[in-house]
Amino acid sequence: MNRCFCQPSHLRRLLAALVACCAPGALGLAQQRNTSGLPPRPPRPPEITIANATGDAAEILKLDQNIEEAVVRGDVAFVGGVLSSDFHFRHGDGWTRGEKTGGMEDDRDAFLKRVKDKEYLVHDLDNVRIEMHGDMALTWGRYVSLFMPPNRNTANPGRLSTIWFERVYAKRNGKWVWVSHRTVHGPTTSPAGIDPSAITPAQSLTYEPGLPRLHVKAEQYPPESNDAAEVMDFEKRIGAAIVSGDTEFFRNYSVDDFSMTHGDGWTRGGWQQVVDNKDSFLAKVANKLYLAHDFDSVRVEMHNDIAITYGRYVAALKGSNPGRAWFAVWFERIYRKRNGNWMYVSHRTVHGASYGPTRESVSEF
Repeated sequence: MNRCFCQPSHLRRLLAALVACCAPGALGLAQQRNTSGLPPRPPRPPEITIANATGDAAEILKLDQNIEEAVVRGDVAFVGGVLSSDFHFRHGDGWTRGEKTGGMEDDRDAFLKRVKDKEYLVHDLDNVRIEMHGDMALTWGRYVSLFMPPNRNTANPGRLSTIWFERVYAKRNGKWVWVSHRTVHGPTTSPAGIDPSAITPAQSLTYEPGLPRLHVKAEQYPPESNDAAEVMDFEKRIGAAIVSGDTEFFRNYSVDDFSMTHGDGWTRGGWQQVVDNKDSFLAKVANKLYLAHDFDSVRVEMHNDIAITYGRYVAALKGSNPGRAWFAVWFERIYRKRNGNWMYVSHRTVHGASYGPTRESVSEF
């Protein structure tokens, strides 16, 4: 969807930067860096969009658009040709706050049936960005949808809805295929024409009143396969290495283009608050910045050599303000198996962080 925004982009960036410097959350993070002796945080990586993408990134973003067009016209052959055999589509954002069901889920056959039935009269993408990891990629952004299934109650008129999402693509047998989709915010029926670039860093540090921070009882989800159990064990070893300062383990079992996005503002079109690369996060590990890093409520979505984990971790940071000594984060992580070993590829916060003075104040462990 093409839109024109009148506010000059350089003025938006300048204003946003000034707000960020004054925001209490930004000040607190700066103080934590100073007291911990860490080097300054790395600059946020440049955002890759369809306007400036090249190579594989441009191919994937174009594929993203082509898929949406095919969904609307009911082109089962095209969509089926670009879905992985283990494709998974999660509707609704309840999973980002620890809800057990987390919304409807489609496998490949269920999603293709939606396409065949032409359930979507509108499915337009905008504000889509991409994070490349060699032969795997993550896209995130928004689509505006008009969902009109054949069995819809005609007493309820259809309405445009807005959905923020994250997707995983992988190159298999020389071809990019769509592996996974997760709604990270929505659906909402708020006006679809909101300019996401107008969201300031201060707004990205806060959450909307309608979706308060939640204290959810910790759950234990048994792994659904041996591979899933292996991934869950590997994730715990990553957490242990972070706390113990085991830089060798983290260096050996994370990819060179590792990325960790802190803060959930991106799930609503806001700024990516802090993005660590491998070197900057290794500095935190070496400094033993994390005094605790414990997982709960973790589930695993397996895609052969790709694993997506989602759940919560509860952590404490060295040098934190006593009133914010502990925090809880709901997350999604991507792991990739290479040369027989699982490798840590990407982390994105999907809800949080929620801060408090004690572990119990941010989690019901």
